[in-house]
Amino acid sequence: MDPVARLGVVGCGLMGSGVAEVAVRHGIDVRVAEATPDAVEAGRRRLYDA
Repeated sequence: MDPVARLGVVGCGLMGSGVAEVAVRHGIDVRVAEATPDAVEAGRRRLYDA
């Protein structure tokens, strides 16, 4: 089985931001999708303040 190199996360709430953070810490390229600009900003704060 090939290792995961890229991951897409739909939603950056508590769970999505946690999945994205763990993946990035393991060297995986992560893309996160959110529905609104406010949700993007809230998710960004969760990730950068972690």
